[in-house]
Amino acid sequence: MDREELNKKFGVTEEQLNAWAEEYENGSWKGSLGEITPGRPRLYAEDLETISFRLPKSRVVAIEAVIARKGGSRSEFLRSAVDYALLMSSG
Repeated sequence: MDREELNKKFGVTEEQLNAWAEEYENGSWKGSLGEITPGRPRLYAEDLETISFRLPKSRVVAIEAVIARKGGSRSEFLRSAVDYALLMSSG
């Protein structure tokens, strides 16, 4: 997505952004950034619980290969695998 598409998506123009940047830089900006929450954004509305289990090394290597190819993290991969297994078992 290029800058023009991004501006269109958010309903702003380069002129507006430049004007706001100038106001911010010279201290006259009256806008707000909204509530700032430190840390990573929550993944779910409920509390998370950590679980751990062992896998054969060959499966871990296979998971790492998928992650290297598609991106993401082990946690994301495993959450997706659990979601898929739950979806398949609910029918």
